[in-house]
Amino acid sequence: MHKLSGVLVVVLTLGLIVQAQDTPKVEVFTGYSFMSAEFPLSTDAGAGNVRGTLNGWNLSAAANANRWFGIVGDFGGYYGSPTKTDFFKPANCVLCTGGVAATLRNMHTFTAGPQLTIRQENLSVFAHALFGGAHIREDLVSNVTPSANVSSTNFALLLGGGVDIGFSHRFALRIQPDYLKTEILSRRQSNFRFSTGVVFRLGQ
Repeated sequence: MHKLSGVLVVVLTLGLIVQAQDTPKVEVFTGYSFMSAEFPLSTDAGAGNVRGTLNGWNLSAAANANRWFGIVGDFGGYYGSPTKTDFFKPANCVLCTGGVAATLRNMHTFTAGPQLTIRQENLSVFAHALFGGAHIREDLVSNVTPSANVSSTNFALLLGGGVDIGFSHRFALRIQPDYLKTEILSRRQSNFRFSTGVVFRLGQ
């Protein structure tokens, strides 16, 4: 009986060691990122948001405490000049006529938080909830409200996850869709982000 117990302890210990060795201490991701972004149409709160598309990059680094739990820092830069023109009439301006043009120049995000991962031999599925900020630069041109160049940094929430498909011991292909919540000019925006690129596994 004692021998059987000893064998079980050895087997379990070896299993935990092998499992730990299969889990990289650090995973670094870099690649292309697409953003379908909402942005304010005017400085007036009643104008609402419009939507445009940006292209850029995504960089993240995850430190893994064990096989399933890690802490990740995520950074992104998105560029372009989507312009939306619409008619907006302020509530306190009876005779106002004309259009409003909003151009989103760029957006940078920086978030961090926990990440959960299910790992198989050549496939990892993960989910995360990240918190931080988003910095945007936007031009607002109008003849019904004052024109403005908006540059602000506000709260951002990133929810999502993805799949890593391993093609070697050290490298994997990542496919990652995310929901990004931002707050620009005290208004909430719902954005969609899609990133893909290469994962570098370190300390495995």
